[in-house]
Amino acid sequence: MKKFIALAVFLIGVLSISGCNSSSLDYSAAIAEGRAAAIEIMEKTGASSISLAFMDKERLVWAETFGLANKGSNTAPTTDTMYCVGSTSKMIATIAVLKLVDQKAISLDMPLVNYLPSLSMASPEYTQITVRMLLNHSAGFPGTDYRNMFTSSPLSLSYSAQVLETIRTQRLKHTPGYLSVYCNDGFTLIEQLILAVTKKSYVQFVQDEILTPLGMHHSRYSLDYFPEDSFAIRYDENNLPLPQMFVNAFGSGGLYSTPTDMLKIAMMLIGGGKLGGVSILSEAAIAEMGIDQTLNNFNPVKKNGLNYGLGWDTVTQPGLGAVGIIGWQKGGSIPYTKTTLTIAPAEGLAVVVIGASSGFSSDDAIVIAERILLRALAEKGKIAAMPGPLNMSSRPEKTPTDELLNSVIGYYANANTFIRIQRQSNDLNIAEYDISKNDWNDLYTGLKLRDDDRFSSNDNPSKSFSFLTSEGRQYVVLRSLQGYGHYQDNLIYAQRIAASGAIPTAWINRLGRKWLMTNDQHDSILWSNVVRQLNAVDDLLFADSGSLEIVNPFFSETRASMMLLIPQVNGRDLNDVVIETREGEEWFRSGSCLYRPQETIKALSNGTVNIGAEGLAEWRSLDASLITKAVTITPATAGGHWKIYNSEFQQTETGEGTKTVTLSGGQYYFIFHNTSHVVVE
Repeated sequence: MKKFIALAVFLIGVLSISGCNSSSLDYSAAIAEGRAAAIEIMEKTGASSISLAFMDKERLVWAETFGLANKGSNTAPTTDTMYCVGSTSKMIATIAVLKLVDQKAISLDMPLVNYLPSLSMASPEYTQITVRMLLNHSAGFPGTDYRNMFTSSPLSLSYSAQVLETIRTQRLKHTPGYLSVYCNDGFTLIEQLILAVTKKSYVQFVQDEILTPLGMHHSRYSLDYFPEDSFAIRYDENNLPLPQMFVNAFGSGGLYSTPTDMLKIAMMLIGGGKLGGVSILSEAAIAEMGIDQTLNNFNPVKKNGLNYGLGWDTVTQPGLGAVGIIGWQKGGSIPYTKTTLTIAPAEGLAVVVIGASSGFSSDDAIVIAERILLRALAEKGKIAAMPGPLNMSSRPEKTPTDELLNSVIGYYANANTFIRIQRQSNDLNIAEYDISKNDWNDLYTGLKLRDDDRFSSNDNPSKSFSFLTSEGRQYVVLRSLQGYGHYQDNLIYAQRIAASGAIPTAWINRLGRKWLMTNDQHDSILWSNVVRQLNAVDDLLFADSGSLEIVNPFFSETRASMMLLIPQVNGRDLNDVVIETREGEEWFRSGSCLYRPQETIKALSNGTVNIGAEGLAEWRSLDASLITKAVTITPATAGGHWKIYNSEFQQTETGEGTKTVTLSGGQYYFIFHNTSHVVVE
């Protein structure tokens, strides 16, 4: 088992901050629990590295790393090795806003346009968006502008300025304040708010007002390449190393940091806004952060893991709540790195866990954090004992009425899934639509009504489903084991949908066509999924982008509108589908991403492929099904980038600069990000 551990630093009570707590507990049981949890999860998931830290008030009790930051050089991470903390960055954005509130430069409940007059949207109600709504996910923005968000080289433009521009053409998902559903773009716009109010860039403001005063010397944003040994390398499903990720959404997900640095945020919050002699926030601001923001908006079934505070994912962390302790939690997730910051504020305890590579999930980070905190609470005498995972058995059955069964069967959808619920005798079956097969895959079968009026199977009694109707909409609610496994939590899983009539002819004529990405930076992760399509099932129209989003084709002939209202998280990241006419061709737009029609792509031929004034990437096709062809690409500028896809639009090669490639056995598609000269032989 030792081979899974690379111990970098092991500190028990020897590293402290000025004004440290006088507690004499060494938390040996909590440390042993955390170490065991990390080792177990590394073995289970194949995570390349895990870094964690645990504190009691202003005392850093324990920090340790596991695994390898760089497998190639067999280098272990240290406690100073940085990871991107993803959406845990939202805590920094929240603190930045509340500093301005403390300074009376802004007010949480004033309209955002008072401070950011350049904000505009296609829905006139955007003027009702307040500063608070950016922090509690209730503004009503569609969700996330993924274009240029994740790249492997520095971005030359301001991503937050791009988001502000994108939003000008978008409609609100719902009336501002109506519900809270996870939304990255609101936190990204905090960058523009900070700039407008302080005349400082967001990164500079955060550095001056938060990172430097708190001594967070190993925390920074990816404005440029980091030194190679300063951050942990991520590894994909094939155990291949990935380059440094530039998360250009600084306010919503871009901070690189360490668990020990992030615990300085926790120490400050637990300390009433102060750390040592440094004052960051008022006690009133911290109290405001800890108020459940979902109490007064549409949220018919509470999910304790998503009772949003200001910035927090939840101010009722369910793993702690199950033992009677108030907990605050914020998670972070970027491709191949997951983070959690979990605080028990009244007890003065906090944990940060970060794990890298493909097998490690957000749930894994939460499990480790919960095990550490639960064991620490037991050691501290705040709970009687460490709880054990639930061992659930099937509840007694009851016979459902035909009226009940018939009232819940039908189609349901969330932001990326289309499901069908059918009855089989007195049982319910849930199937998911597989667009690649044009068929249904069973997800849950043999769901029987139980004495608690929920449906579950005998095989998996810990996962159950119920149905509710609220404000004229019907939802299916999933209850399942979460975290360490000693509690269950609810999730509003999907909303019932039904066709309003036959899909209009204009949209029927677009079914089956393919559109291809044109306007992302050359090294964005979106180039791994370049195709957009429209599909239909029983007069329900879907935009297919690797997942399925239902859209309303009756909005207009050129705009199929987002149509789901699901609070919490499964209604996030929706977009209208907009058809734009360009030189007689129908192009496809979703958010700020623009796609050109496949059927009008020109054949690749000898000569120059020019990039137009808009800077859109140029596509070309090549038929090499009957004869082998050699293609020499010579970009007009040094480092010019290009990619090649097969007939299924799977990327087969990516490169920069001059190269000759030999192709045979099928249809290929080339994309050029820079003007290039091409010779086909």
